[in-house]
Amino acid sequence: MNRQEELVRLLNRYGTAYYESDAPEISDAEYDTLYDELVQLEKESGIVLPDSPTRRVGGAPLAKFQPHTHLGRLWSMDKVRTEGALSDWETRVKKLTAGMPSPTFALEYKFDGLTINLTYENGKLTTGATRGNGIIGETITEQVKTISTLPQEIPFKGRMEVQGECIMRLSVLEAYNAHSDEPLKNARNAAAGALRNVDPRVTAERHLDCFCYNIGYIEGKTLHNQQEMLAFLQENGFPVSPFIHYCTDAASLMREIRAAEEERGKLDFLIDGMVVKVTDFALREALGETEKFPRWAIAFKFAAEETTTFVERVTWEVGRTGKLTPLAHLAPVELAGATIRKATLNNYDDILRKRVGIGSRVFIRRSNDVIPEILGSVPGDEPAAQIEKPLRCPSCGAHVEQRGAHLFCTNSLS
Repeated sequence: MNRQEELVRLLNRYGTAYYESDAPEISDAEYDTLYDELVQLEKESGIVLPDSPTRRVGGAPLAKFQPHTHLGRLWSMDKVRTEGALSDWETRVKKLTAGMPSPTFALEYKFDGLTINLTYENGKLTTGATRGNGIIGETITEQVKTISTLPQEIPFKGRMEVQGECIMRLSVLEAYNAHSDEPLKNARNAAAGALRNVDPRVTAERHLDCFCYNIGYIEGKTLHNQQEMLAFLQENGFPVSPFIHYCTDAASLMREIRAAEEERGKLDFLIDGMVVKVTDFALREALGETEKFPRWAIAFKFAAEETTTFVERVTWEVGRTGKLTPLAHLAPVELAGATIRKATLNNYDDILRKRVGIGSRVFIRRSNDVIPEILGSVPGDEPAAQIEKPLRCPSCGAHVEQRGAHLFCTNSLS
């Protein structure tokens, strides 16, 4: 029970930082490991503490925004990470729908952004809101209206709610950081922070995008399956996912999931897994929901590409042109199937902007076998010592000079 209470306290703290402050203290993978440990302890003890995060969807709405009560409940998603666990989920689905038509499954990207809920009445966008706790979210209508790909007027005149995932494209993030004094750590936090900024002009500067994937409530229209719903969204001008596959069993789902995982590094947006949904809406209704999750959907999580570790020291590597590049030596950590001990920092200005020092706890990211990159220090982190700018070349001892953002050795003879 002591460990269970400790996990509840830690996860609630990390959840507040992630959902409500948009300033995560640990990576998603580290959070998931602690969360899974708590779930296991709750099964073993038979006790779920009143403030356990396993009882909740998302975070509490922030006081700085007007609360918005959703017309339909927004759910979180249960997770699996192995082919065996996905097969077990398929077996449960087929057992619970025995005697009904055999289920087919829709496979979609699991976007790594912020869920938004859009209300349309008489063909006009009337409210944009965050998911919040699944019942009450935060009103962010003016912020949502800055997303140019979302329609503010649609042909359908009935009342409905559309859910989507708001994202910042990686190319947009790279361009933003190239001219920003305060670089954004990653695309997910960039999107969440922009949408929950009280000034819509800040949101507009981030050039956000969105993919819509669900209609949670609708009046005056009956939809029977996932295909019909996505077609209806497209007919009304909503941006939908570029990826959708329909499969009949766990084996075919896994083939598509593995193929998508191989291609994820080529995408211009973050995904951290795939979502599997029962296609037929009548079967979804028969399956129902738990207190937190729909039984008709599951998320397959990919191996993490981001985690946190500590900077132990920094060395300066001298390139062919004499440019000095800082290399961070890290406390070893497992990430994306490899043990990471080093990560790049672009230049001394990059060190200052990302607030990295000796002893700093930092977020690192690795994708497609490239050398990991330090995204920035954990909020509130205080390093043991600052990283000093070298005055002499570590290779030959010659004087070092700064040209633009970079340091160069002045020895041009050898």
